[in-house]
Amino acid sequence: MFPRHKRLPRAQFPTVLKSGRRFSSPDLTVVVSQEARGYAVVIPKKVARLAVTRHRMKRRVLAALHAVPLPPALLIFPKASASSVSYKDIQTEIKTLLS
Repeated sequence: MFPRHKRLPRAQFPTVLKSGRRFSSPDLTVVVSQEARGYAVVIPKKVARLAVTRHRMKRRVLAALHAVPLPPALLIFPKASASSVSYKDIQTEIKTLLS
């Protein structure tokens, strides 16, 4: 997990979505913005029904973010296929999307 001061508040999601650039891969969608500060991973129940699966996906994505230089604001939306992907694959996808 990121400390509270590095998390993106939900109230800033619309700002990031409007002003940000969107990048996609088979397992992730990333929105990068310069307008806000913070990071968030959004996994709706439509993607993973069980909370255990959603939390596992979120932990993998957040762990992968610690190894990459990050932009000021970042929203990550894992797709349903990300639940079966390994940590290494998620990390390489994030690196390629952010480079």
